[in-house]
Amino acid sequence: MWGMAVTIADVAKHAGVSRSTVSYVLSGNRSISAETIARVEASIEALEFRPHAGARSIRTGRTGVIAMALPLVHGPHNQVQMPYVWAALTAAQEAGLKLLMLTDDDGATAIRDAVGSAMVDGVMVMEVQHKDPRPKLLRSLKCPAVLVGTPANPHGLPYVDFDFVASGRTCAEHLLERGHTHVGFLGQPPETYRRGLAYAEHARDGALAALAEEGATGTWTACEPSSGGVVDALTDLVTRDPELTGLIVYNERALPLVVDRLAGLGRADVDVVAICPDDAADRLARPVTSVSLPVEELARTAVQRLAGVINGVAQPSVTMLAPILKVR
Repeated sequence: MWGMAVTIADVAKHAGVSRSTVSYVLSGNRSISAETIARVEASIEALEFRPHAGARSIRTGRTGVIAMALPLVHGPHNQVQMPYVWAALTAAQEAGLKLLMLTDDDGATAIRDAVGSAMVDGVMVMEVQHKDPRPKLLRSLKCPAVLVGTPANPHGLPYVDFDFVASGRTCAEHLLERGHTHVGFLGQPPETYRRGLAYAEHARDGALAALAEEGATGTWTACEPSSGGVVDALTDLVTRDPELTGLIVYNERALPLVVDRLAGLGRADVDVVAICPDDAADRLARPVTSVSLPVEELARTAVQRLAGVINGVAQPSVTMLAPILKVR
């Protein structure tokens, strides 16, 4: 019916009102009679007028967009991040929301810009650091937000996490039950610990604490997920504890190399348990017992919690997904 984009002027002419009246109906900033509102809305429907996102957000207070604050890491770790992104994207679509990625290294600046310009209805914070500045910022901006991770201080924001402390403990207790008293923990790349990412610290600390409580020897090292990085990490662990017979691996990209290199170092007898997604464990040439990382459930739950906060529905302050050990 219309050969070009319908404008506010077209709606005003069709409804027999001024352009400012149409704007006021869209924004809700002025008191307009119910009869006039009905006439304008009928014209909007008849002309199939689609106000731009800014106008919709003024009228409803919503954009239908949520942000995922996820500083993307270049290199192998990026492949570990992607399943979380796709799971969150799918969950957002199911909730009728669009997902905006904030991938800047300076997450605070990106969040401030997105929230300050009313681009998003809420923010989902990923890669949470132990001492993370973003929760305090979001609290000050009064923006609906959910943290995917457990910081030292969430500043009153709800958070969703996989219980990494319990997952580390579960792995250690499994090896202790199998009689191992000298256990190594091969963790994330060094940069992960330098950045103070909470999940890496929590898994490591949970495992080492469980070992110490039983008087067992626990040794840990960070690991670059490359052939040379794995050899260096394993050599470091074995050098520091020659009696090592059990190994916890929380490094999805390094895991296949660890299984292969242990045999090359003459330590194929080392009992390995991993923290990783099920498909990563299933692809291994040598089956290993693992604690499953529930990537999709974590992302889906976070999106659901954020949608609830945006809609004014009370949400749990903490949602913690429990670890499940899969013995292979």
